[in-house]
Amino acid sequence: MGKIGEKFKNLLSQRKKAFIPFFTAFYPSKELFREFLKRADDVGVDFIEVGIPFSDPLADGKMIQYSSKWSLEREFSFSRFLEEIGRLKNHLNSSLILMSYFNPILQRGITNFAKEMKEASIEGVIVPNLPFEESYSLKEVLSSHGIDLIYLLAPTTRPQRMRKISAHSQGFIYLVSLTGVTGMRENLPENLVAYIRQVREITSKPLCVGFGISNPCQAKKVAELSDGVIVGSALINLLKGREREKGVSREVENILKEFRRVI
Repeated sequence: MGKIGEKFKNLLSQRKKAFIPFFTAFYPSKELFREFLKRADDVGVDFIEVGIPFSDPLADGKMIQYSSKWSLEREFSFSRFLEEIGRLKNHLNSSLILMSYFNPILQRGITNFAKEMKEASIEGVIVPNLPFEESYSLKEVLSSHGIDLIYLLAPTTRPQRMRKISAHSQGFIYLVSLTGVTGMRENLPENLVAYIRQVREITSKPLCVGFGISNPCQAKKVAELSDGVIVGSALINLLKGREREKGVSREVENILKEFRRVI
């Protein structure tokens, strides 16, 4: 069992649920990104998911696409990101999870990427555009460096494939709550309860739900059904168009506190 699994074991033994906010690397600036991670850590989030900006995303909705484009047009580079995480890692209690499309990973080389993740104290990696059947090499290399490869399950995943993915997923299973991309939604999917129950029947691994969770009320409902809640677009939406305003980091902290209170 990896570090993420151990953390979930501890959380579940205390009947607690994991809160996982998502931030796009270097959005809206390296300095504010650093501030957001520190404030999230102060709020007491359990994990922080950091998205690597990518020019051709498949799973991201308008908000996260916007933040990725913003970062790519400014100072983001993978090397600078690693330098920044290297400075931050010893000052955070929250576990770090990286979300990256496979293209940047392949460009750096799988073995080199795994070494970089270990040095940066990244405990888990999510690769939304890497098919399960083609993930074995990456999983093997990451595992050899003590890093979990976290798989996604969608409501459209067939039962047989769902069982295979659940068996191989490490750390926790990322349940995509809906068919479609990330983004804020007015209501939770009607079939979410049945979907989570279906996955519960085939695995005892922790289940965390993401995509479309827009407010604390929705997060509370999801937390009652799952082992963790992932929130991303709602945070980016708060920042869009206000990237240079003073005080935005305080507002991010306040909304994180609202989510933390109900999860």
